[in-house]
Parts: sequence; structure tokens; C-alpha cells
Amino acid sequence: MDVRESRIHILNLQDEHCYNCQFRRDQSPKYCVEQCTIGAEMYRLGTALVSCKEKKRKNTKQKNWDELLPQIIAMLRENVPLYKIAVEIDCEVSWLRKKLKDLGIWQPKTPEETKKETQKKWDERCKQTVMLRKQGLTYQAICKQLGCGPNALNQQFKKRGLK
Repeated sequence: MDVRESRIHILNLQDEHCYNCQFRRDQSPKYCVEQCTIGAEMYRLGTALVSCKEKKRKNTKQKNWDELLPQIIAMLRENVPLYKIAVEIDCEVSWLRKKLKDLGIWQPKTPEETKKETQKKWDERCKQTVMLRKQGLTYQAICKQLGCGPNALNQQFKKRGLK
């Protein structure tokens, strides 16, 4: 039974059995787990759901980073984005970012650096748009080719005083 089916099964059990149960409000949940077969079944299903999540988290923390580090560094040198590296080594992006930062391998960009990079990217896109427009392409085709939205492109054109 997958996670979705388990959750649905738990909800169905609650609807069918727990709603009208006389012990529902009078007893602690401990009673249901120890004395009621339905409660024990729901508890078993619930712990199976939780243990799946815990196993995934443990695996991330138990990775042998000494073995993975050369592979990660090689991908960083090739300018592979962190989310793709995380998929490759099967871990969460936030965990990878934290681990690399702790090891001193990766430093987050400052807001100024991010702003400069974004401005540089849009400068390049605007230049390409002007050239493609001279070739007769429509703005819609240009946006599709450059991978940006027409509103964003129009806004950047206005910032730069272009038409």
C-alpha cells in the first residue's frame, strides 16, 4: 500500500469506526492503540508513514560525503545548478547547500551580486531581442526563444528606454 492509499485507509477507518465510538472522547489515544483493533491498525499504518519519511531523512544525513565530494565539486566547476546536483546525489537542495557551506565549498551570493547578474542577463536578452526583431521575428517568438515572458521583456525594455 503506497502513502496515499494508507492515508485514505486511515481516514476511512476513522469515518467508519471512530466517529460513533463511545471511547473517542473519554479515553486517551493510548486506549485505542492498546484495546481497539481498529486503533491498533491505524497506529500501525501511521507509524509506517512516519518511518518512510524518517528513513529518507536518515539516508541523506548518512551519505558518505567524502566519496561524494569529488563528484559534487566536478559538477560545481561545470556550473551545474545545486538542484540538479541534489537530484544526482539524491538529497534535498537545502541539505546540500548547508553541507557545502559548512565545508567552505559554496558561498551564497550577496543580493548585490544577484542583482548584477540579473541585470547582465536582461541586458543580453534585450540586445538579442533587438537583433531578432530586426530579422522580423515577433515578440512572442522572441520570448519563446529566449525563455522569458512578454511582460517581463516589455518591462525590461522600458527600464532601458528601448522600444
